[in-house]
Amino acid sequence: MTMRRILILHGCIALALLAIAAPGPAHAAEPRMATVAVDIVRASKTPGRTDPRLEKFRHQLADFSFKKYKLLDSALVTVEEKKTVSVPLEKGRKLRGKSLDITFVKLESDGRARLKLVIPEVVDTTVSLALDGVVILGGPAIPSGKNGVLFLPVTLVAVK
Repeated sequence: MTMRRILILHGCIALALLAIAAPGPAHAAEPRMATVAVDIVRASKTPGRTDPRLEKFRHQLADFSFKKYKLLDSALVTVEEKKTVSVPLEKGRKLRGKSLDITFVKLESDGRARLKLVIPEVVDTTVSLALDGVVILGGPAIPSGKNGVLFLPVTLVAVK
């Protein structure tokens, strides 16, 4: 075997080994997902009993001047990073077209999820929540003459 053939053979073997050792085509990372619980609560200045299902929010709700709170609905939504989901607020009430839009902005280095929360024409805010963290949004007024307003406790349930 000539020296030239040996070099070509070694070159082919080296290329074959590189092809075997090289990683395959890059796959896009799985998108991160945040699961968020949204409770829709009617707050009223009329005295009465607070819905016992709202016990977990008792300390946060005590900061407001309302007399009773009633859980109207709950939703569990999952939103992909850099995407938005909408949670309708109407549920047969006089809030046609109102929704809470939740955008999972990003997962922060400390594990908190940055969420943009928007109720059009009512509130537009960005929060950073740890797992099981809660923020309570206040708004919109209930247009029924019941001197009430909706509160929306938003809880980060999971991030993956």
